[in-house]
Amino acid sequence: MVKKSISTRDANFCFLFVGHHLYFLMARFVFGPVPSRRLGFSLGVDIIPRKYCNFDCIYCQVGKTANKEVTRKAFFEIDEVVKEVTEELYRTERTDFVTFSGSGEPTLNLNIRSMIHEIKQRVDTPVAVITNGSLLNLEEVRNDIDEADVVLPSLDAASEDIFRLINRPHSLIQVATIIEGLKRFREGYRGLIWLEIMMIRGVNDDRDEVRKLKDIVTRLGVDKIHLNTVTRPPSEVTAGRMKNHDLEKLRAFFGDKCEVISSFKERGLREEKPKWTEALVSILHRRSLTVNDIAKITGISLPRIEEELRVMEAEGRIEAHFFGDDVYYSAID
Repeated sequence: MVKKSISTRDANFCFLFVGHHLYFLMARFVFGPVPSRRLGFSLGVDIIPRKYCNFDCIYCQVGKTANKEVTRKAFFEIDEVVKEVTEELYRTERTDFVTFSGSGEPTLNLNIRSMIHEIKQRVDTPVAVITNGSLLNLEEVRNDIDEADVVLPSLDAASEDIFRLINRPHSLIQVATIIEGLKRFREGYRGLIWLEIMMIRGVNDDRDEVRKLKDIVTRLGVDKIHLNTVTRPPSEVTAGRMKNHDLEKLRAFFGDKCEVISSFKERGLREEKPKWTEALVSILHRRSLTVNDIAKITGISLPRIEEELRVMEAEGRIEAHFFGDDVYYSAID
């Protein structure tokens, strides 16, 4: 199998762009490519059962954690995941990253190391891992994701009480252990670390907590600091969105490596194919989207999207959520 070169910038269905055509194929583990504010067009790889996680974050767009666990398991066959990823990459015109993320914490999958390795043996597309960083204190986990090109851990608090308020972790997990794990990972990892801090209004934005966070991330020596805030309907209404001008002040405070994550600007192709709504429902099970988000993924016209959304909402397949000035759509389980 010949490798496919792709530039390095930022039972389900998948959107597949081939030439100037838009196709939809059945997929168990892959979703997208979806527009990512950090990773460009990202082909998601979901290797965890829905909401199997060791956190239950108040801002999570997937919903409340059904199984709060710390036990790592081999959930799926390695060959099945790798085969599906590589096949989708060959059919897709553009993918900036293969990204392990999705319904829960990906490092809870015991086979993530083999999956990353086998994918990188077959394609040139860079691999990213989005993780909450909770297991990086374990040497085996650090080794398991060492071959990824970019690792995107999160650290939303420096203090134990605020950590528990925001992330609602498994009882065995402490923020000090996460920070130590990030430190050890940085010492041995040769790829890029882009650390995300989810800023929540009235929770972790006070002066003392922000100063503690800055001290920690400065010592960690990450390559980038991504400031984010709640931009999609969260698991809990207590997760408040920060204003843009407040985020910009924080960006200046954190320094040159810091940036506020901006909205994804590029659009998909404009060809339409049957059953695009089925593919959309698959993605809406994992993340909520606005009409504009859907247009960026599919390239389909806004009036056509709005018409189909009304039909799906009437059928009880999706529901709308009002968050700030935006309307987000998510699938009904």
